[in-house]
Amino acid sequence: MQLQVHQDEETRVHRLRRRMHGPLCGITTSMGFLARYPEGPRLLVGTADMTGVHVRQDQPAPKTGSYHLGGYGIFPFESHIRSLAETLERYSGYAAAFDGRFETRYTAYADLVAAGENVLPLSAFNLFTDEQQVRAGFPFQPFSPDNPFGWVKVDSLTSEGPCWVPTQRFLLGYVREREEPWTLPAVTTGTATHVTPQDALRAALEEVVQVDAAMGHWYGRTESLLIRPDARTRHVDAIVDTYFPASAPRPEFHILPSPDLPGFTIACLLRQPSGLAPAIAVGLGSGTSLTRAMYRALLEAAGVQWLAGWVAVEQAVQGTPTVDGIYDLEGNVGLYSTPEGAQTVEQRFARHTESLASELPPDDDRPVKEVVRELIGAFKRSGKHLSFADLTTRDLRALGFHSMRVWSPDTVSLPLPSAVPAAHPRFADYGGFTDDVPHPYP
Repeated sequence: MQLQVHQDEETRVHRLRRRMHGPLCGITTSMGFLARYPEGPRLLVGTADMTGVHVRQDQPAPKTGSYHLGGYGIFPFESHIRSLAETLERYSGYAAAFDGRFETRYTAYADLVAAGENVLPLSAFNLFTDEQQVRAGFPFQPFSPDNPFGWVKVDSLTSEGPCWVPTQRFLLGYVREREEPWTLPAVTTGTATHVTPQDALRAALEEVVQVDAAMGHWYGRTESLLIRPDARTRHVDAIVDTYFPASAPRPEFHILPSPDLPGFTIACLLRQPSGLAPAIAVGLGSGTSLTRAMYRALLEAAGVQWLAGWVAVEQAVQGTPTVDGIYDLEGNVGLYSTPEGAQTVEQRFARHTESLASELPPDDDRPVKEVVRELIGAFKRSGKHLSFADLTTRDLRALGFHSMRVWSPDTVSLPLPSAVPAAHPRFADYGGFTDDVPHPYP
C-alpha cells in the first residue's frame, strides 16, 4: 500500500513561498499586498518582484515593479499562488534567453531563405504603417530582409519540423545585437506556468486566443456580446454580492468573439460611482468554462482598478502621456482612469449585442489533453503558424512547475498602447483596422 500525504492549499503555497521567496537568492525577492481603499472590493491584491536576471545579461537594473508581477483573489491562497506562479513565468522567459538551450543565429532573413531554411513568410514582419514609422518618438524600426537579425529555432505545433522565428518576438529576455533593429518586442502573452506540462500549455494557448480577441475587438469592427446574468452565473453573482461594494455599479461582462478560435474571452468592466477615480477598469479572462472565465476577468479587473489608482497618482505628479506616446503597459491604465478616458472605453463597449448566459454555448469540460488538441487544431484549420517551446528550467522543475511558450505571428499579441501593429493582416478577420487609440489593457 502506498501512502499519500494531502495538504491544504494554504500549507502548500506557504511551503512554495519558503522555497522561492528570499531577498538575496530567491526567485521572488520581495512580496507584499496593496491596502484596500475605502469602498473597494474585499479582495487580496498581491505584488512581487523577481531576482536580478539582468545581471546575467549585463544589463542595467530595471525599476522596482517593472516586471508587473502580482496576483488577485478572494482567499490568501489565490493571491499568493498567482504572484509566485507569475514570477516563475517571467523568470522562465528571461532564463531561456541566456541559458543556451535553443539554437540561435544572427543573420539576414535573405540568407536563411537562400539556404533553404524553414522561416516565416515575409508578410509576418513589417506590421506598422508608414505613418506610424515616421511619428516622433516611435520606438520601432522597419524590418529589412537583407540586414542581420536575431533568430531562434523552435518547434511548430501546426506544421512539420522546427522553424526560425525572430528571437526578439519570441523570447522575453532577449538582448538585441548592437546593430539589430527593434521591430516588435516579445511579451508574456502565450507564456504560462503550471504544475503539469499539459495545464501550462492549455493556459498559454488560451492566453494567445484571449489577447488576440481583445485586440481584434478594440481595434477592429466586431461587436462584443453583453452577458445577462441568470442561473448559469449564480456563483459569480454571489461573489460580487459578497465581496464587491453595493454602492458601486455592478460589474459588466462582455464576450469578445474570435472569428476562428474556440473558448470564451471575457472582458469585465468595473466602474466607480460618479466623481471617484479610477472611473473604469477593464480585466480579461478566458477559458472553456463561461463562469470561470468571468471570474478570472473579475479578479483581473479588480487588480487593474488598484493599478489604475496608483498610476493616476503618479501621473498627477509627472503628467499624463499623450495618446501618441504611451510606450509602456501602465500609462494607458492611467489614461482610462479619468472620466474623459473612461468615455473612450464606454463608447467602444457600447457597440454590443446581448444574451442571457444560459443561451450561450455550453462549457467544454473535456480533459485537458482534448482541450489542448482542439485549440491546436483550430490554429491549424485556420492556417495559422504556432511556434512552441518548453521554457522549464531546472529550478522550476525542482519546485514542481512547468513553463510553456506558444507564439503565433498570425494573431495579435499585446502591443504597447501607442504602437499597435496597424498593418497586421489579422485585423482583416475582425472587420478591418479602425484607429490606433491606445488599448486599456495592462
